[in-house]
Amino acid sequence: MINIINMKEPDWIDAKSACVILGIKPQTLYAYVSRRQIRARADPNDARLSLYSRRDVDTLLRQKRRPRARADVAEAAIRWGDPVLPTSISEIRDGTIWVRGHAIEDCAETLALEEVAELLCGGGRVTSVLTKLSVEGSTPFARAMKALAQQAEAATPMQGRSAGQMAREVGNMISLIADACLGRSETGHIHTRIGSVWGLDGTGTDAARRALVLLSDHELNPSTFAVRVCAATGASLPASLLAGMATLSGPLHGGVAGLTNKALGAAIKGRFDTFLNGHAESAPYAFGFGHPLYPEGDPRARHLLEQIPRRSAARMAVGQISDRLAIAPNIDAALAALEVHFAYPPHAATSLFAIGRAAGWIAHAIEQVQSGQMIRPRARYLAEP
Repeated sequence: MINIINMKEPDWIDAKSACVILGIKPQTLYAYVSRRQIRARADPNDARLSLYSRRDVDTLLRQKRRPRARADVAEAAIRWGDPVLPTSISEIRDGTIWVRGHAIEDCAETLALEEVAELLCGGGRVTSVLTKLSVEGSTPFARAMKALAQQAEAATPMQGRSAGQMAREVGNMISLIADACLGRSETGHIHTRIGSVWGLDGTGTDAARRALVLLSDHELNPSTFAVRVCAATGASLPASLLAGMATLSGPLHGGVAGLTNKALGAAIKGRFDTFLNGHAESAPYAFGFGHPLYPEGDPRARHLLEQIPRRSAARMAVGQISDRLAIAPNIDAALAALEVHFAYPPHAATSLFAIGRAAGWIAHAIEQVQSGQMIRPRARYLAEP
């Protein structure tokens, strides 16, 4: 029997009822919540449970039952849907991300970010260089965007340039973003720079290296898509990377780290229910749990969490939140756990995200320019009521 909670419109129902109506598993329900297709809120009678909008569930049920027109399919593809661009760089299949045929977890075992950048860009040695950094800013995102904007002023458009010419900029661009995020210029591999600036021991530095590799690419995520849209116009590489960095800074992308850190901190102090009550309108994805592309769990998160002792406060807190929500952690939760356990400085998670993802952005920018294709989706006009 479906248990409907009588409340003011719209009505709210429990997870079991929503799953029965839609004929889905709980993991799929949480994916719909993460995609904001179904609204969720805390149960006023039990803060440990969530309720789901009956109206949203019914709407989704109607959509599942009716034939989909071509325009509907195209619109859905833009939102966590089917692939919309061909690429030889990476793909998500079998529950993980593959980079030119290599599982990303295997890459994280031994490779440095520079080596993964070589793989992503299809060959050619990538060497980190010493940059002349002259930007200020209170956050890694702010400094990185300023540094890229400075580079974009005099940069050469990518249109008409060969892949080899553009590939020679890879090491410089990654170094520029790394130094901007870290707040000073350094030499050596990117992960050793991080270890030096953050004062890490060998274990903490290696965990940062693994995180950089795991974050290096993730198919057509929002920031990578923004990079490709910009690169498709023939813009310069720094300008294209600036488009990606601006997109990554959003609170539903790289900016998820802020709320994730708060959730983890609350759990460590035994106050996670208080956190949930204060963020009842936020889907678990907004604070590091669940991922629409990984219904069985984010493999990148599993890999990073394995670098932390099982009995550490951070790892135990992630497990407690996951059990409480019945949702697996994603890489944002794992980054927050690394930050706590290894005493990384504030904004460490966003720095790792921005530096690591730069490698994938560059590969996608080069591939997009080489394709010679413009990215120009069509809009569907909706008249105002």
